[in-house]
Amino acid sequence: MSTIEVTQSSEIGKVTLPRRITELMHEKGDAYTIRGFSQRLGISREYLRIMLTGERAISPAMTQKIVQGLGITVERLTQTDTVDLVQDLTTILGANKRTKPMLIRAYDLATRLVNVALGATERAVSLNNLGRVQFFQQQYDDAHATWLRALDFAKALYEQYHEKDLLHLITANLMLTYTIRNEYSHAEEILDLVDRSFPDNPNALGLASYTRMKLCLERRKFELAKTHAVQSLGHYKRANDLGRIGKAFINLAHCDYILANYEEAAVSLNSAISLAKNYDHTLVFAVKEYVKVLVKLREYEKAAQVIEQYDSLASEYPDLHGKLQILYTKIKDDPSYAERISNDSNRSLQVRYFACKCLVDFYTKKGDAETALMYYERARIFSNSKADFFEEEGF
Repeated sequence: MSTIEVTQSSEIGKVTLPRRITELMHEKGDAYTIRGFSQRLGISREYLRIMLTGERAISPAMTQKIVQGLGITVERLTQTDTVDLVQDLTTILGANKRTKPMLIRAYDLATRLVNVALGATERAVSLNNLGRVQFFQQQYDDAHATWLRALDFAKALYEQYHEKDLLHLITANLMLTYTIRNEYSHAEEILDLVDRSFPDNPNALGLASYTRMKLCLERRKFELAKTHAVQSLGHYKRANDLGRIGKAFINLAHCDYILANYEEAAVSLNSAISLAKNYDHTLVFAVKEYVKVLVKLREYEKAAQVIEQYDSLASEYPDLHGKLQILYTKIKDDPSYAERISNDSNRSLQVRYFACKCLVDFYTKKGDAETALMYYERARIFSNSKADFFEEEGF
Protein backbone atom coordinates (compact mmCIF):
# COMPACT_ATOMS: atom_id res chain seq x y z
CA MET A 1 0.00 0.00 0.00
CA SER A 2 1.03 3.59 -0.51
CA THR A 3 0.05 6.97 0.90
CA ILE A 4 -0.69 10.07 -1.16
CA GLU A 5 0.52 13.62 -0.54
CA VAL A 6 -1.37 16.90 -0.58
CA THR A 7 0.58 19.75 -2.17
CA GLN A 8 0.40 23.39 -1.24
CA SER A 9 1.10 26.49 -3.34
CA SER A 10 0.04 30.12 -3.32
CA GLU A 11 0.91 33.61 -4.53
CA ILE A 12 0.97 35.93 -1.52
CA GLY A 13 3.20 38.52 0.06
CA LYS A 14 1.93 41.95 -1.00
CA VAL A 15 2.42 44.60 1.70
CA THR A 16 1.62 48.30 2.02
CA LEU A 17 4.32 50.94 1.60
CA PRO A 18 4.36 51.80 5.35
CA ARG A 19 4.72 48.09 6.22
CA ARG A 20 7.50 47.73 3.63
CA ILE A 21 9.41 50.67 5.11
CA THR A 22 8.96 49.32 8.64
CA GLU A 23 10.32 45.91 7.62
CA LEU A 24 13.39 47.49 6.02
CA MET A 25 14.01 49.63 9.10
CA HIS A 26 13.74 46.56 11.32
CA GLU A 27 16.15 44.64 9.10
CA LYS A 28 18.78 47.39 9.30
CA GLY A 29 18.96 47.15 13.08
CA ASP A 30 18.82 49.28 16.22
CA ALA A 31 20.03 52.46 14.52
CA TYR A 32 16.81 52.47 12.50
CA THR A 33 14.22 52.66 15.24
CA ILE A 34 11.51 55.25 14.73
CA ARG A 35 13.47 57.64 16.92
CA GLY A 36 16.80 56.99 15.25
CA PHE A 37 15.47 57.02 11.68
CA SER A 38 13.39 60.16 12.21
CA GLN A 39 16.58 61.96 13.28
CA ARG A 40 18.31 60.76 10.11
CA LEU A 41 15.44 62.10 8.05
CA GLY A 42 15.30 65.38 9.91
CA ILE A 43 11.64 64.96 10.90
CA SER A 44 9.85 64.43 14.17
CA ARG A 45 9.41 61.01 15.66
CA GLU A 46 5.62 61.49 15.69
CA TYR A 47 5.53 62.48 12.03
CA LEU A 48 7.37 59.30 11.05
CA ARG A 49 5.15 57.24 13.34
CA ILE A 50 1.87 58.39 11.78
CA MET A 51 3.26 57.72 8.29
CA LEU A 52 4.30 54.20 9.26
CA THR A 53 0.92 53.47 10.84
CA GLY A 54 -0.87 54.67 7.69
CA GLU A 55 -2.50 57.59 9.42
CA ARG A 56 -0.82 60.00 7.02
CA ALA A 57 0.04 59.46 3.35
CA ILE A 58 3.71 59.32 2.38
CA SER A 59 4.38 61.98 -0.25
CA PRO A 60 6.73 61.41 -3.22
CA ALA A 61 9.17 63.91 -1.70
CA MET A 62 9.16 62.06 1.62
CA THR A 63 9.57 58.75 -0.20
CA GLN A 64 12.75 60.13 -1.76
CA LYS A 65 14.07 61.12 1.68
CA ILE A 66 13.22 57.70 3.08
CA VAL A 67 14.99 55.73 0.34
CA GLN A 68 18.05 57.93 0.71
CA GLY A 69 17.99 57.24 4.43
CA LEU A 70 17.69 53.50 3.79
CA GLY A 71 20.38 53.55 1.14
CA ILE A 72 18.22 52.08 -1.63
CA THR A 73 16.29 53.27 -4.68
CA VAL A 74 12.60 54.04 -4.97
CA GLU A 75 12.31 51.10 -7.37
CA ARG A 76 13.82 48.75 -4.80
CA LEU A 77 11.53 50.11 -2.09
CA THR A 78 8.43 49.65 -4.21
CA GLN A 79 9.75 46.42 -5.81
CA THR A 80 9.00 47.78 -9.28
CA ASP A 81 12.53 46.79 -10.32
CA THR A 82 11.62 43.09 -10.04
CA VAL A 83 8.14 43.13 -11.56
CA ASP A 84 9.22 41.46 -14.81
CA LEU A 85 11.29 38.82 -13.00
CA VAL A 86 8.40 37.99 -10.67
CA GLN A 87 5.93 37.79 -13.56
CA ASP A 88 8.19 35.47 -15.57
CA LEU A 89 8.73 33.22 -12.55
CA THR A 90 5.03 33.18 -11.70
CA THR A 91 4.19 32.13 -15.25
CA ILE A 92 6.58 29.19 -15.11
CA LEU A 93 5.50 28.05 -11.64
CA GLY A 94 1.85 28.26 -12.67
CA ALA A 95 2.30 26.30 -15.90
CA ASN A 96 0.56 22.93 -16.25
CA LYS A 97 3.75 21.43 -17.67
CA ARG A 98 7.29 22.57 -16.91
CA THR A 99 10.13 21.48 -19.17
CA LYS A 100 13.74 21.19 -18.03
CA PRO A 101 14.74 24.45 -19.79
CA MET A 102 11.78 26.19 -18.14
CA LEU A 103 12.93 25.04 -14.69
CA ILE A 104 16.51 26.09 -15.39
CA ARG A 105 15.16 29.53 -16.28
CA ALA A 106 12.94 29.51 -13.18
CA TYR A 107 15.91 28.64 -10.96
CA ASP A 108 17.87 31.59 -12.38
CA LEU A 109 14.93 33.94 -11.84
CA ALA A 110 14.24 32.69 -8.31
CA THR A 111 17.91 32.95 -7.33
CA ARG A 112 18.13 36.51 -8.62
CA LEU A 113 15.04 37.46 -6.66
CA VAL A 114 16.45 35.92 -3.47
CA ASN A 115 19.70 37.82 -3.95
CA VAL A 116 18.01 41.24 -4.22
CA ALA A 117 15.25 40.64 -1.63
CA LEU A 118 14.97 43.04 1.29
CA GLY A 119 12.67 42.84 4.29
CA ALA A 120 11.11 39.79 5.89
CA THR A 121 8.12 39.51 3.54
CA GLU A 122 10.09 39.77 0.30
CA ARG A 123 12.74 37.41 1.63
CA ALA A 124 10.15 34.85 2.74
CA VAL A 125 8.30 35.01 -0.59
CA SER A 126 11.45 34.79 -2.71
CA LEU A 127 12.85 31.88 -0.68
CA ASN A 128 9.51 30.10 -0.83
CA ASN A 129 9.50 30.41 -4.62
CA LEU A 130 13.09 29.21 -4.88
CA GLY A 131 12.07 26.21 -2.79
CA ARG A 132 9.18 25.56 -5.17
CA VAL A 133 11.53 25.55 -8.15
CA GLN A 134 13.87 23.14 -6.36
CA PHE A 135 10.89 20.97 -5.48
CA PHE A 136 9.75 20.81 -9.12
CA GLN A 137 13.33 19.89 -10.04
CA GLN A 138 13.00 17.03 -7.52
CA GLN A 139 15.84 18.51 -5.47
CA TYR A 140 13.94 17.77 -2.29
CA ASP A 141 16.81 18.23 0.17
CA ASP A 142 17.61 21.64 -1.32
CA ALA A 143 13.94 22.64 -1.30
CA HIS A 144 13.63 21.61 2.34
CA ALA A 145 16.70 23.63 3.33
CA THR A 146 15.43 26.67 1.42
CA TRP A 147 12.02 26.46 3.06
CA LEU A 148 13.67 26.23 6.48
CA ARG A 149 15.39 29.54 5.70
CA ALA A 150 12.05 31.00 4.62
CA LEU A 151 10.46 29.75 7.84
CA ASP A 152 12.62 32.03 9.97
CA PHE A 153 11.21 35.08 8.17
CA ALA A 154 7.66 33.72 8.22
CA LYS A 155 7.85 33.18 11.99
CA ALA A 156 9.14 36.71 12.49
CA LEU A 157 6.26 38.11 10.43
CA TYR A 158 3.78 36.07 12.43
CA GLU A 159 5.21 37.32 15.72
CA GLN A 160 5.38 40.96 14.63
CA TYR A 161 2.32 41.35 12.38
CA HIS A 162 0.33 38.18 13.07
CA GLU A 163 0.88 37.37 9.37
CA LYS A 164 -0.43 33.82 8.94
CA ASP A 165 -0.56 33.27 5.19
CA LEU A 166 3.17 32.89 4.61
CA LEU A 167 3.60 30.82 7.75
CA HIS A 168 0.84 28.45 6.63
CA LEU A 169 2.27 28.18 3.13
CA ILE A 170 5.85 27.51 4.19
CA THR A 171 5.04 25.07 7.01
CA ALA A 172 2.80 23.17 4.59
CA ASN A 173 5.62 22.94 2.07
CA LEU A 174 8.03 21.79 4.77
CA MET A 175 5.65 19.07 5.89
CA LEU A 176 5.52 17.90 2.29
CA THR A 177 9.31 17.62 2.01
CA TYR A 178 9.51 15.91 5.39
CA THR A 179 7.21 13.15 4.15
CA ILE A 180 8.75 12.84 0.68
CA ARG A 181 12.27 12.59 2.14
CA ASN A 182 11.22 10.32 5.02
CA GLU A 183 13.47 12.41 7.25
CA TYR A 184 11.85 14.04 10.26
CA SER A 185 14.54 15.87 12.25
CA HIS A 186 12.93 18.83 14.03
CA ALA A 187 9.57 17.97 12.44
CA GLU A 188 7.82 18.00 15.82
CA GLU A 189 8.85 21.63 16.35
CA ILE A 190 7.15 22.64 13.13
CA LEU A 191 4.10 20.49 13.84
CA ASP A 192 3.75 22.10 17.27
CA LEU A 193 4.08 25.51 15.62
CA VAL A 194 1.23 24.62 13.24
CA ASP A 195 -0.94 23.44 16.14
CA ARG A 196 -0.38 26.72 18.01
CA SER A 197 -0.65 29.05 15.04
CA PHE A 198 -3.60 27.51 13.16
CA PRO A 199 -6.00 26.03 15.74
CA ASP A 200 -8.97 26.97 13.54
CA ASN A 201 -7.48 26.02 10.16
CA PRO A 202 -8.65 22.48 9.34
CA ASN A 203 -6.46 22.18 6.23
CA ALA A 204 -3.32 23.08 8.19
CA LEU A 205 -4.26 20.68 10.99
CA GLY A 206 -5.13 17.97 8.48
CA LEU A 207 -1.71 18.21 6.89
CA ALA A 208 -0.04 18.22 10.31
CA SER A 209 -1.90 15.03 11.26
CA TYR A 210 -0.91 13.47 7.93
CA THR A 211 2.75 14.31 8.63
CA ARG A 212 2.50 12.77 12.09
CA MET A 213 0.97 9.68 10.47
CA LYS A 214 3.96 9.40 8.13
CA LEU A 215 6.35 9.92 11.02
CA CYS A 216 4.69 7.10 12.97
CA LEU A 217 4.78 4.81 9.94
CA GLU A 218 8.50 5.48 9.60
CA ARG A 219 8.93 4.54 13.28
CA ARG A 220 6.67 1.48 12.81
CA LYS A 221 4.11 2.77 15.31
CA PHE A 222 1.24 1.59 13.16
CA GLU A 223 -1.68 1.94 15.58
CA LEU A 224 -0.65 5.50 16.40
CA ALA A 225 -0.24 6.18 12.69
CA LYS A 226 -3.85 5.12 12.17
CA THR A 227 -4.96 7.46 14.96
CA HIS A 228 -3.32 10.38 13.16
CA ALA A 229 -4.83 9.24 9.84
CA VAL A 230 -8.30 9.34 11.42
CA GLN A 231 -7.57 12.82 12.80
CA SER A 232 -6.38 14.02 9.40
CA LEU A 233 -9.58 12.75 7.81
CA GLY A 234 -11.64 14.54 10.45
CA HIS A 235 -9.90 17.85 9.85
CA TYR A 236 -10.40 17.64 6.07
CA LYS A 237 -14.06 16.78 6.58
CA ARG A 238 -14.37 20.01 8.59
CA ALA A 239 -12.87 21.86 5.64
CA ASN A 240 -15.34 20.11 3.31
CA ASP A 241 -12.52 19.65 0.76
CA LEU A 242 -13.58 16.59 -1.25
CA GLY A 243 -10.21 16.12 -2.92
CA ARG A 244 -8.35 16.07 0.38
CA ILE A 245 -11.01 13.95 2.04
CA GLY A 246 -10.54 11.36 -0.69
CA LYS A 247 -6.78 11.33 -0.16
CA ALA A 248 -7.26 11.08 3.61
CA PHE A 249 -9.41 7.95 3.10
CA ILE A 250 -6.60 6.46 1.01
CA ASN A 251 -4.08 7.20 3.77
CA LEU A 252 -6.36 5.68 6.41
CA ALA A 253 -6.71 2.59 4.22
CA HIS A 254 -2.92 2.38 4.01
CA CYS A 255 -2.70 2.18 7.81
CA ASP A 256 -5.41 -0.48 7.97
CA TYR A 257 -3.65 -2.45 5.23
CA ILE A 258 -0.44 -2.54 7.27
CA LEU A 259 -2.46 -3.64 10.31
CA ALA A 260 -4.08 -6.38 8.15
CA ASN A 261 -7.50 -4.76 8.60
CA TYR A 262 -8.32 -5.44 4.97
CA GLU A 263 -12.09 -5.15 5.23
CA GLU A 264 -11.79 -1.73 6.90
CA ALA A 265 -9.28 -0.67 4.24
CA ALA A 266 -11.75 -1.71 1.53
CA VAL A 267 -14.49 0.43 3.08
CA SER A 268 -12.18 3.49 3.19
CA LEU A 269 -11.08 2.96 -0.41
CA ASN A 270 -14.68 2.65 -1.59
CA SER A 271 -15.29 6.04 0.00
CA ALA A 272 -12.18 7.47 -1.66
CA ILE A 273 -13.30 6.21 -5.07
CA SER A 274 -16.73 7.77 -4.61
CA LEU A 275 -15.25 11.13 -3.60
CA ALA A 276 -12.55 11.24 -6.29
CA LYS A 277 -14.81 11.21 -9.36
CA ASN A 278 -13.55 14.65 -10.37
CA TYR A 279 -9.91 13.98 -9.46
CA ASP A 280 -8.65 11.48 -12.02
CA HIS A 281 -5.19 10.76 -10.60
CA THR A 282 -6.50 10.31 -7.07
CA LEU A 283 -9.28 8.11 -8.43
CA VAL A 284 -6.90 5.79 -10.30
CA PHE A 285 -4.57 5.71 -7.29
CA ALA A 286 -7.49 4.69 -5.06
CA VAL A 287 -8.53 2.03 -7.57
CA LYS A 288 -5.04 0.52 -7.54
CA GLU A 289 -5.04 0.41 -3.74
CA TYR A 290 -8.55 -1.08 -3.71
CA VAL A 291 -7.51 -3.87 -6.07
CA LYS A 292 -4.57 -4.72 -3.78
CA VAL A 293 -6.96 -5.01 -0.84
CA LEU A 294 -9.36 -7.18 -2.84
CA VAL A 295 -6.48 -9.51 -3.67
CA LYS A 296 -5.68 -9.78 0.04
CA LEU A 297 -9.35 -10.62 0.63
CA ARG A 298 -9.14 -13.19 -2.21
CA GLU A 299 -11.96 -11.46 -4.06
CA TYR A 300 -10.24 -12.04 -7.39
CA GLU A 301 -13.26 -11.78 -9.64
CA LYS A 302 -14.27 -8.43 -8.17
CA ALA A 303 -10.68 -7.20 -8.40
CA ALA A 304 -10.58 -8.08 -12.10
CA GLN A 305 -13.87 -6.27 -12.69
CA VAL A 306 -12.54 -3.13 -11.02
CA ILE A 307 -9.38 -3.15 -13.15
CA GLU A 308 -11.44 -3.59 -16.32
CA GLN A 309 -13.89 -0.85 -15.32
CA TYR A 310 -11.14 1.75 -14.90
CA ASP A 311 -8.66 0.51 -17.53
CA SER A 312 -9.33 3.33 -19.99
CA LEU A 313 -8.88 6.07 -17.40
CA ALA A 314 -5.87 4.33 -15.84
CA SER A 315 -4.11 4.23 -19.21
CA GLU A 316 -3.64 8.00 -18.92
CA TYR A 317 -1.30 7.35 -15.96
CA PRO A 318 1.35 4.88 -17.22
CA ASP A 319 2.86 3.92 -13.85
CA LEU A 320 -0.48 3.35 -12.14
CA HIS A 321 -1.79 1.51 -15.21
CA GLY A 322 1.35 -0.65 -15.21
CA LYS A 323 0.82 -1.60 -11.56
CA LEU A 324 -2.80 -2.53 -12.30
CA GLN A 325 -1.63 -4.75 -15.16
CA ILE A 326 0.86 -6.43 -12.83
CA LEU A 327 -1.97 -7.07 -10.39
CA TYR A 328 -3.98 -8.50 -13.28
CA THR A 329 -1.24 -11.14 -13.76
CA LYS A 330 -1.62 -12.13 -10.12
CA ILE A 331 -5.42 -12.16 -10.33
CA LYS A 332 -5.69 -14.03 -13.64
CA ASP A 333 -2.67 -16.27 -13.07
CA ASP A 334 -1.51 -15.16 -16.50
CA PRO A 335 2.07 -13.83 -16.93
CA SER A 336 1.41 -12.01 -20.20
CA TYR A 337 0.23 -8.77 -18.56
CA ALA A 338 3.31 -8.36 -16.36
CA GLU A 339 5.56 -9.48 -19.21
CA ARG A 340 4.28 -6.68 -21.42
CA ILE A 341 5.00 -4.16 -18.68
CA SER A 342 8.49 -5.55 -18.03
CA ASN A 343 9.38 -5.16 -21.71
CA ASP A 344 7.83 -1.72 -22.19
CA SER A 345 10.62 0.87 -22.32
CA ASN A 346 8.01 3.63 -21.98
CA ARG A 347 7.29 2.53 -18.41
CA SER A 348 9.39 3.72 -15.48
CA LEU A 349 12.23 1.53 -14.25
CA GLN A 350 10.41 1.10 -10.95
CA VAL A 351 7.28 -0.30 -12.59
CA ARG A 352 9.32 -2.59 -14.86
CA TYR A 353 11.12 -3.79 -11.73
CA PHE A 354 7.80 -4.57 -10.04
CA ALA A 355 6.73 -6.50 -13.14
CA CYS A 356 9.90 -8.59 -13.04
CA LYS A 357 9.46 -9.31 -9.33
CA CYS A 358 5.88 -10.39 -10.01
CA LEU A 359 7.11 -12.76 -12.72
CA VAL A 360 9.80 -14.21 -10.45
CA ASP A 361 7.03 -15.06 -8.00
CA PHE A 362 4.80 -16.43 -10.77
CA TYR A 363 7.37 -18.76 -12.35
CA THR A 364 8.77 -19.88 -9.00
CA LYS A 365 5.31 -21.10 -8.01
CA LYS A 366 5.00 -22.84 -11.40
CA GLY A 367 8.28 -24.66 -10.83
CA ASP A 368 9.93 -22.97 -13.81
CA ALA A 369 13.24 -22.11 -12.17
CA GLU A 370 14.96 -21.11 -15.40
CA THR A 371 12.41 -18.42 -16.31
CA ALA A 372 12.17 -17.27 -12.70
CA LEU A 373 15.95 -16.81 -12.62
CA MET A 374 15.84 -14.85 -15.88
CA TYR A 375 13.35 -12.37 -14.42
CA TYR A 376 15.26 -12.27 -11.14
CA GLU A 377 18.40 -11.19 -13.00
CA ARG A 378 16.39 -8.64 -14.96
CA ALA A 379 14.85 -7.28 -11.74
CA ARG A 380 18.35 -6.78 -10.30
CA ILE A 381 19.08 -4.38 -13.16
CA PHE A 382 16.28 -2.15 -11.87
CA SER A 383 16.69 -2.57 -8.09
CA ASN A 384 18.55 -4.54 -5.41
CA SER A 385 15.51 -4.86 -3.13
CA LYS A 386 14.76 -8.37 -1.89
CA ALA A 387 11.20 -7.66 -0.67
CA ASP A 388 8.08 -9.16 -2.22
CA PHE A 389 6.91 -6.68 -4.88
CA PHE A 390 3.38 -6.74 -3.49
CA GLU A 391 4.51 -5.37 -0.11
CA GLU A 392 7.08 -2.84 -1.26
CA GLU A 393 6.62 0.87 -0.58
CA GLY A 394 5.63 2.49 -3.84
CA PHE A 395 3.56 -0.42 -5.16
